[in-house]
Amino acid sequence: MNESAKMTAAEAAVATLTAHGIDLVFGIPGGHNLPIYDALARQNKIRHVLCRHEQGAAFLADGYSRASGRIGVATVVSGPAVANMGAALGGATTDTSAVLALASTVRANLVGKNRGGIHDCGESLEVMRPLCRHVRRVNKVEETPQVIAELIHKLRTGRPGAAYCEIPCDVLATQAMVEIPEPLPCERLQPDMAKIKSAVQLLAVARRPLLWVGTGATVSGAGPEVDALARKLGAIVVTSSLGRGILPGDHPHFVMVDGASFTEVNRIIAEADVVLAVGTMFKQEDTVDWATQPGEKLIHIDIDPEEIGRSYPPAVGIVADAKTALAAIFRELPAREPAEAGWLARGKNAEADRLNGRRRQGPTEMRTLDILRGTVPRDAVLVFDRCNLGYWAWRCMPTYAPRTFIYPLGYGGLGGALPQAFGAKLACPEKTVVCVIGDGGFQFTATELAVAVEENIPVTIVVCNNKAYGAIRAKQDRDFGGRRFGCTLRNPDFQKFAAAYGIRSACADTADAFGNALEQSVRADDLNLIDLTVEIADP
Repeated sequence: MNESAKMTAAEAAVATLTAHGIDLVFGIPGGHNLPIYDALARQNKIRHVLCRHEQGAAFLADGYSRASGRIGVATVVSGPAVANMGAALGGATTDTSAVLALASTVRANLVGKNRGGIHDCGESLEVMRPLCRHVRRVNKVEETPQVIAELIHKLRTGRPGAAYCEIPCDVLATQAMVEIPEPLPCERLQPDMAKIKSAVQLLAVARRPLLWVGTGATVSGAGPEVDALARKLGAIVVTSSLGRGILPGDHPHFVMVDGASFTEVNRIIAEADVVLAVGTMFKQEDTVDWATQPGEKLIHIDIDPEEIGRSYPPAVGIVADAKTALAAIFRELPAREPAEAGWLARGKNAEADRLNGRRRQGPTEMRTLDILRGTVPRDAVLVFDRCNLGYWAWRCMPTYAPRTFIYPLGYGGLGGALPQAFGAKLACPEKTVVCVIGDGGFQFTATELAVAVEENIPVTIVVCNNKAYGAIRAKQDRDFGGRRFGCTLRNPDFQKFAAAYGIRSACADTADAFGNALEQSVRADDLNLIDLTVEIADP
């Protein structure tokens, strides 16, 4: 039965989170959202993690969700705190991460009036609308549980992203009789069987089949279905960058694609006679600016109908949950001869040729990446920022388990990797977590180190220290005649910075020193910082 009681909107919000299995909230208190904090203080089922900046709180929630698949929740005060979350919420939406942001707003009689009240700058819903998949405002106490429950249900059953809910500060403190709803069952979206049969007709006669697997397959837990279908078809499997790990990087059917450069692998993709794409939006940085051609005929499965045909016209478009649709295709697909002789080998050879070319181009960079990948366990969560080593990882690093490669692909902001890594470790305490971040990006969110110290979060932090915004410097050298401007950084001593927080650190000025420092840090399972001064070129 649903629980009914007299509560404030703040108490109802916390009770609804609890009823829906939320046990961790990241946030920062302010004058307007103190009723939420008072409600949190008077219960013991939800753990609160105090952050140092609202952007950091949302990034922590984002990392928590990316690593675990569970909803990350952040709560902040009205106005500038809401805007501060924007970069992280935009990244969660574009990269399909489930984050619920719960904020206060101005008094109900001031909403939309823009009268100059504290924390008021017009319609905050309109600030959040392009950054979030769902935005809602609670207008009265009785609505609170239902609105929050609906947002949670949407994040668990549709395409994940950021969801934003705001409650006027006076409503937060007002009491009324409310009913706390039980969680709705999370039913998978079933496919149209006529379209499944159309897809099967194409796949049954495909001689050069290829599966293109995206984040949606990870969200739905479709790894076993991808594996079974690939083996039945004899298909090559490529993934989007964030879909990497759905099959292990050494799986016999997996071929890693470089989303930024047109290579031998992209030519193989174009030669496929049927491409089955599942749970992907074909992002710019997965398709080489959409220069990649997905074979002769495309079958596109996605839970979001807006993605079907957005970038490539499909022969068959199927709106459905990835796991359910792939299972239906597998059941309907008759026994068939394997793919064209040598098809899989051609894919593997193309991948090897691509990576060998990268090793010739960047021996130091690839060795550094090899050391990183070879030192940590296969199921370690590796969280990369947009930095030069992160770019190499995005393009060249194998991944062996789902949700273990975290990277800001869509919205693509700087600085998120540090708080994301802390959120990931809180979500998966049994796993090794390593954050790789540039010296520029680190200084966006470095104050969140206090959260890791306070909460005792053992993460290895690798700061790639080249005293520059490295990719910007490289682009100025390539495209602007070497006129470097606004890209050089005067950094603090990162080891002393770490010491100020009581964090152990080491400097690594060679690849061997990096390997030693990383091995010691991973073995210690403690909060450590490695100041990596090996020059890593932009790939």
